[in-house]
Amino acid sequence: MEGHGEAAADIVAGGVIARAIETDAGTAHGAGEHGKCRNCGSALAGAYCSACGQPAHLHRSLASLGHDILHGVFHFEGKVWHTIPELLLHPGRLTRRYIDGERAKFVSPMALYLFTVFLMFAVFSFTSSNWLSIPQAAGQLSPATQWKSNITDQMETIDEKIAGIQEQLAEGENLTDVERMKLENELAEQKSARYVMDAMVKGEWSKIAELEKDQDVRRQAEAAAAQAKQPRNDFKSSWPKLDARVNGVLQDLNDNPKLLLYKLKTAGYKYSWALIPLSVPFMWVLFFWRRDIHLYDHALFVTYSLCFMMLFAILLSISSTAGLTAAIWGPALVFVPPLHLYKQLRGAYGLSRFGAVLRLFILSILISIVLGLFSILLLMLGVLS
Repeated sequence: MEGHGEAAADIVAGGVIARAIETDAGTAHGAGEHGKCRNCGSALAGAYCSACGQPAHLHRSLASLGHDILHGVFHFEGKVWHTIPELLLHPGRLTRRYIDGERAKFVSPMALYLFTVFLMFAVFSFTSSNWLSIPQAAGQLSPATQWKSNITDQMETIDEKIAGIQEQLAEGENLTDVERMKLENELAEQKSARYVMDAMVKGEWSKIAELEKDQDVRRQAEAAAAQAKQPRNDFKSSWPKLDARVNGVLQDLNDNPKLLLYKLKTAGYKYSWALIPLSVPFMWVLFFWRRDIHLYDHALFVTYSLCFMMLFAILLSISSTAGLTAAIWGPALVFVPPLHLYKQLRGAYGLSRFGAVLRLFILSILISIVLGLFSILLLMLGVLS
């Protein structure tokens, strides 16, 4: 009996020690006091909390932070490599699979949409500049050398024009005041162009800036004088505060037209998501009699379709900047979007060929309406902001 008692005592003692070691290890790794989840307080029964999904063992180190970053990046990347090929090649199947609940392996439509919007505006900002250069063929002049050579040839042509105009003015005793003024204005323009080209070749950009400043001052004075002679067409409504606000904005835009483009671009970035709720009602019109299709399905269809169109615009922008001719990307711009919409309609809604073509025709008209409404929205939000 004593042997059995001692054995039992050893087992109990061993269990206590094991539980103590597990408790110490769990506390050291952040598992929570008494085996509870530190996020929601539920009892832990494995490597993850069954209630909220948080890992049971948490690490407070830079290595763990790097692990979280890499996990997030590659987890998203893994989903992207499942989503993008489906979106490009089988858009209808992707939409249908996500609607039916096959979602763990794909990027959510809204996450992909936000990422694509960010990528599009980043790429457009990059490709609108001259950072990308087209490789030159062997034996050709470098772009800088060719550019300077072209400018020099133009300067010689302008010198000939200046000499001809000066000769006409010197020998033009019979010129009328109007003809003489016209020749003098043309001479001033040719000299200004000659001045700018010479400064560009020599790299004296400060001279160009000074000339542009002087010309801006002259243009503003001329515009102010011309505007003073014209009757003002102020915006008028029954709300005086709105009238003052709109007229002030219109005056600013008249003085600085570039301000409108900047505001429209900013508003387009901020409110691009509005294309989804604007499009869903029109998609409902195409299938209003089908009880098996819900507004949620239309929202997914629109979101994935917009993602593809933005990715396609990004590809065209990069290709054209890299030197792809319009003879290639022009037909692609005409045929690829309708073909993609056709395939997505067929796969997502289970349509026949005739049904998909018919709805594609109607959808093309509805898209123009949606884009018109979105443009009006951007104009209102951008101008009045």
